[in-house]
Amino acid sequence: MGADAAQVFSALLALAALAGAAVTLVALVVSRTGAGWALEVVRMVRETGLWLVAVVTAGAMVGSLWFSESAGYVPCTLCWYQRIAMFSLAVLSCVAAVRHDRNFAVYAIVGASVGLVVSTYHYLIEWFPRLDRGACSVDVPCNTVWFREFGFVTLAFMAGCAFIATIVFSAVVRGGNREQGGPDGRSIATS
Repeated sequence: MGADAAQVFSALLALAALAGAAVTLVALVVSRTGAGWALEVVRMVRETGLWLVAVVTAGAMVGSLWFSESAGYVPCTLCWYQRIAMFSLAVLSCVAAVRHDRNFAVYAIVGASVGLVVSTYHYLIEWFPRLDRGACSVDVPCNTVWFREFGFVTLAFMAGCAFIATIVFSAVVRGGNREQGGPDGRSIATS
């Protein structure tokens, strides 16, 4: 696969993750009214949320590595910070999904929130380079934009989409734990 095709494919995957997060958020809000479709979406995300997070974060990690190692896009300083968050989430979310460890959702929310702050700042620097306050190096400046698919999707934007999807899916998984009683998702017997 060439770099152009990988850019389009990755951009579409990022937008799909963002759309999935948006649909999940809407379903979560609408489910409070008792709408059947929304309750079903929330139920499905609660059941598969750990795997959704694992797929999103692992896909983002593989894509990041492909762009730097195969396409030759040298990561900037902020890219490295985003990678630290994403690669950690990818490995740990895969372990959590295999182990059915729903408690991981709390840690995923924290890690993805930190990554989202960095990717948002990075995305803003790509559009407004004067916002850089010395975080970036001269060798590979953070306002280097390797591509802009559809006029707005960059590597920083794609990372942000993955972080948002991770936060939303993890929040739904975490919400299911609380509603079921215990922190591990098991019901708590009352006497």
